[in-house]
Amino acid sequence: MKKLTTILLFLPLIWASCKKERPSLDPPGSKVDGIRDEWVLFQVKQFDEITENELDVSSVYIGNDPMKIEFKIENTDTLYSVTEGSSLNYLGSNGNWRFDNNEFPEKLIVNFDGNDIFLKLNRTVRPTDQTLEFKFSKVCHGRRVVSYNYVFKRS
Repeated sequence: MKKLTTILLFLPLIWASCKKERPSLDPPGSKVDGIRDEWVLFQVKQFDEITENELDVSSVYIGNDPMKIEFKIENTDTLYSVTEGSSLNYLGSNGNWRFDNNEFPEKLIVNFDGNDIFLKLNRTVRPTDQTLEFKFSKVCHGRRVVSYNYVFKRS
């Protein structure tokens, strides 16, 4: 009986010593590093802000030769350039870009010819993500009337 009591007392210690270590997570991917790449336009959905109807307009907006956009960093400059192809382009041919917050971005801001265009990120983009998704809204008399949800894939 004494042996059984001794074994029962040490059994929890044996189990505790065999406990598996918890895997550690890598640090979260940088959003700035995540966007740095060349992206190809894959899908465009038009959203009517008044009626709240959505329509896939990819065949009209993308055409046969999809727009490409490249985000890069040279020294301290954040630059983007657009190769239009046959796609409709509201972002200009090149300029600077930035996030509203590099840690937790909600907006991608592109600047060309001195004009800032605020693009709402539909989701943040990490180095492992394969899509870049943002919303471009058109405003008429101070009111959003139509928005375009763009989906780009890494090239």
